[in-house]
Amino acid sequence: MTANTMTTYQSVGNREDLIDKVFMISPTDTPFTSAIAKTGSKARFHEWQTDVLATPGPVALVEGADAVFVTQNPTTRLGNYTQIVGTSFSVSKSQEAVSHAGPNELARAQSKNMIQLTKAIEYAAILNTAVNVGSSTTARQMAGLAGWLKTNYFGGTGGSAPGLTGEYPGTAPTAGTGRAYTELLLQQAITQTYTEGGKVDYLLMTPNAKMVQNGFSGGVTRMQDINGDKNVTLNTTYTIYGSAFGNITIVPDRVIANATTSVFGVDTDMFALANLRGFETTELAVVGDSINYQIVWEGTLEARNEASSFNIADLNDV
Repeated sequence: MTANTMTTYQSVGNREDLIDKVFMISPTDTPFTSAIAKTGSKARFHEWQTDVLATPGPVALVEGADAVFVTQNPTTRLGNYTQIVGTSFSVSKSQEAVSHAGPNELARAQSKNMIQLTKAIEYAAILNTAVNVGSSTTARQMAGLAGWLKTNYFGGTGGSAPGLTGEYPGTAPTAGTGRAYTELLLQQAITQTYTEGGKVDYLLMTPNAKMVQNGFSGGVTRMQDINGDKNVTLNTTYTIYGSAFGNITIVPDRVIANATTSVFGVDTDMFALANLRGFETTELAVVGDSINYQIVWEGTLEARNEASSFNIADLNDV
């Protein structure tokens, strides 16, 4: 280099090269709450009714016999309490005034926090194990899948299914001895749930459980069609499990990763997310030299008939 050459190392006037984008790889998908129906709620305790047919048996009437009236059992009334999910954020007026790269800070904060809340709703709708009625000092809590699935509950030795307190799950399941996730367990759960009347179409599990599931023999659709060419690629993983009672989509859920030891089989027609208040973004009163916002959602999980689905619990390899 020629002596006394000015380089970028000495210069103090060069502009920074900061692009107007922010990159994030945190997962935003919410498979369960995205798959089920959306409905409305009009009170903090959301209710519905279930019914069941009598066990079939021989029925033969004598010719000309008088009518004999059988007992008609009433429906079962069930409910779930709404849960308020929310967050608040504040941005100084100075930050809003200065020139900065990337999106507007208020818009970024609102978008990011809303995504985080949708993941919080997913977590609660799956893993909340019991209702908390709430009070003026205690937050209300909905019961999620883990609190509702009691008819087809497959726990380890010493474990117990969740229980109802009146119309809602008030007793959380008790953990049993851990065991491996096996295809035999899965087939038992699918068979019993089918016998009860369920039509499981979703296997909801952690990413680790999906890796175990890949080794089961009931996987189907190993071949992938690429650009119209049949059977081009042999996949090493499965997206569909072919049971004796129909194909079931295998869905890993990153929201519940490392947070559960269960695999859930779900009849998605039998669950809904009931909104009492959709997402509301409210600008709060000015406190000092800042701009303050709060985002709130309120709703609950509507378990239309929990016997439609199953919970294989206490798995030590998921």
